[in-house]
Amino acid sequence: MWCNFFTPQKIDPLYNICVVLTLIALFPDKTDINKTSYISLAHELLVKYRDLFQSELTDREAAEIDFLKEKLDQCTIAIAVFGMVSKGKTSLLNALFGQKLGETGAIHGVTKGTSIYEWKIPMDNPADGEQCHKLELQLIDTQGLDEVGGEIGGATALETAKRADLILFVIAGDMTRLEQEAIAQLQSFYKPILLVFNKADLYPESDRHAIYLALQNEEMRKLISPQEIVYTVADPLPVKVRLQYSDGRESQEILEKPQPDVYALKSRILSLLNTEGKSLLSVNVLRALLEIQDVVTQRHLQKVQSSTAITALIFSIESLSLLISPHLWLDGIISGTYQSILALWLIGKYPSQKKYLWLLLIVAIASLSGELGNNSEVMHYLQILWTGLSISLLSQGIVDDLKRSRGYGKLGAKKLMELIFQSVPANSILWRFHNHSDQD
Repeated sequence: MWCNFFTPQKIDPLYNICVVLTLIALFPDKTDINKTSYISLAHELLVKYRDLFQSELTDREAAEIDFLKEKLDQCTIAIAVFGMVSKGKTSLLNALFGQKLGETGAIHGVTKGTSIYEWKIPMDNPADGEQCHKLELQLIDTQGLDEVGGEIGGATALETAKRADLILFVIAGDMTRLEQEAIAQLQSFYKPILLVFNKADLYPESDRHAIYLALQNEEMRKLISPQEIVYTVADPLPVKVRLQYSDGRESQEILEKPQPDVYALKSRILSLLNTEGKSLLSVNVLRALLEIQDVVTQRHLQKVQSSTAITALIFSIESLSLLISPHLWLDGIISGTYQSILALWLIGKYPSQKKYLWLLLIVAIASLSGELGNNSEVMHYLQILWTGLSISLLSQGIVDDLKRSRGYGKLGAKKLMELIFQSVPANSILWRFHNHSDQD
């Protein structure tokens, strides 16, 4: 469902504030140049990796890369709203948009599956050559994680978490053990989380303060930083208002519903997007690419480890060539040639952090093989034994190197992610989240 910010059915002051803040977020300042370049680098990385590994990718992985590329092209930030039933998730989205988008009610599980709403604002005069001149917000409403019989819904919600760039987790009081477990599960997707304390009007100020302090205990700090806790009142309770009449009629009390109070959350989201939105988008796209790279590399490793016939063929041909070789110097060339063929087959197009080490090792293997290649029958047996041992050592070393090198190299997503994390300001949500993940 599309929601055009510029054509609301009813305009209110809160809505205008949201528009102004959003427009501020869409026009990056001079400090945003590096963030824009990160999006360009991530985009370039996706294209080059897809082109180079096209034959190794499954249809699903190729489609995922195309999806990630489109996400960068459109600069789409996906914000998923999670929480237990009846915590006001849909009401929160209604308040954020300033109009009714989804049904709300007292019955558990009004929201079925997921609903997607978008804020799309065109930019009249984008800067020349700028890869990402606007941020397009996509808010995803999910059904309650504790829905009765909601195993499928829960699985769908967790799949939504994988797609999200930022998660809003909505509570409405003291944090329950089930909610803590849900947040811990969502954190396994390595996405920043804002904790939204909704329905704050149900509690007096002293109780709200006590709940806020409880949310900052040692156990909760492992899940959520205090800077990521925001109060909202998405669907305020009616309050009594006394009407006074100027014509002398008797005054009367009526129930009047106040305006929703989600200003703090809007400000927090849009401030975050203004300062970290493009870095956040780049990191999450790269994390998804890293998962693909890990799977593709793992398939390659399984393939080479199970292809014993090729290793045996290289050993047989090298051994036979060494046996019929008439010169020691030729033994060294033969050994170096076949060991190089083995290394090139094992590494292929995949990143290796120790290529020079394997080159030196191949030279050492070839030199020793040449030294062993005299006319003695015993030395010939030792030469063949050394050939088998060197092939085994080289193969295992390269396989271990490829495992450690996943995500690195010229097309490695992990390398670019580390560069982004090094550049984000200290105490930003990405910086805190990255440090928290490292400690875990």
